Amino acid sequence: MGMSGGSTQVRGKLGPILSGIGGFLLVIGILLNVYAYPKLATAPMDQDSISKLFGPDATVFDTDPSSLKEIQTDLTTTAQTLGDVEAAEEAGDNIRVWVNSTSTKSADGVVRSRSVERVAFDGFTGEAVNCCNAFSETTQGQPESVTFEGQVFKFPFQTEKKTYKWWDGTLKRAIDAKYEREETLEGLNTYVFVQTIEPEVWTQQEVPADVVGESGDGAVTADRTYGNVRTFWVEPETGVVIKRVEQQWAALQIDGEDRTTLTDVETAFTDETVQANIDDYGPKSSQLKLIRSTLPLVLGIGGLVLLIVGFLLHRRSQSARA
Repeated sequence: MGMSGGSTQVRGKLGPILSGIGGFLLVIGILLNVYAYPKLATAPMDQDSISKLFGPDATVFDTDPSSLKEIQTDLTTTAQTLGDVEAAEEAGDNIRVWVNSTSTKSADGVVRSRSVERVAFDGFTGEAVNCCNAFSETTQGQPESVTFEGQVFKFPFQTEKKTYKWWDGTLKRAIDAKYEREETLEGLNTYVFVQTIEPEVWTQQEVPADVVGESGDGAVTADRTYGNVRTFWVEPETGVVIKRVEQQWAALQIDGEDRTTLTDVETAFTDETVQANIDDYGPKSSQLKLIRSTLPLVLGIGGLVLLIVGFLLHRRSQSARA
């Protein structure tokens, strides 16, 4: 009788303890999902990164007055992205403000193009937000106020296998980037999206007549065309573009006929840029997945089991006493 009474007392004490621990684990699991995860799943205010793209054997139009012809060269593009912390804090609502400066040089060191974009976007979805003095500058010293749309720097956290709109800085509009497949890069799972921009006339340009095969010494107005196929390898948990390839082309047309190639290049993130992205965002992806789903699930199941066991022990001790 003494032993039975002792075990009843132990069960009587152990039941509420296990139930209390179970309830605690359940609460922690819920807090991780609804409080900790949103704090981590957002783009940084103080972004500071450099990406490089390389395009070998490109065709470009040399605008040097002594040349004015198509040339073959390698192109290197450097893109630096800096976060404006003060502007983001002032905007609130999880808005981020990043400034992206891009410069493309040929093998001889000549700058072939440069641009600056200041963009505000939602820290979780990555979608552009119309605020915070956003602008696009393709001619140095001449910023142009622009209403950005779609994804600009990244895809959303928890990227889905669907079509997203991705901003094109040349056409100044967002165009479909369609999900195509899953692919593993150095052990990191990615979703591959492809944005196809068919060649279209987007502006006109005054050029010397002989540049486009016209007779005469004066200038003529030519249509300037542009097209691009962008392929993105996206880490879905963070929405970060790990690898990117662009097949760009641009030409001068007269009456719908291509006369002069301005750009014809396939440019891609360098191996160093891709590896740096894998090294940086692979661990972040694992951490986010752990906090978003794995830990809450484990803690939830464990907490529920302890609650049930604690409840059963408590009932048995009460029955024994009765």
